[in-house]
Amino acid sequence: MLTFESNAVQGTSGIVEKLVSLPFQKIKHQVATLDAQPSSEQGGILVMVTGALLVDEEERSMNYTQVFQLQPDGAGSYFVFNDIFKLIYG
Repeated sequence: MLTFESNAVQGTSGIVEKLVSLPFQKIKHQVATLDAQPSSEQGGILVMVTGALLVDEEERSMNYTQVFQLQPDGAGSYFVFNDIFKLIYG
């Protein structure tokens, strides 16, 4: 599940559709903080990121917070199980 600006989307096709529909052509992430900790006995990882986004040719960045949970896929890799993304206005 992906929650982007309080709008929840579930499933791979819904998430891809949401990301493709965003009105941005180019985004640059500037990570300020990154914290992670174990989230389950199955080997999950909870990650929180804060930072700023530079969108297209804008000169003013937008602050954001993102929290996502990674789960092991059983083949030695991880997949995003939950993802919450929020722009910080003000």
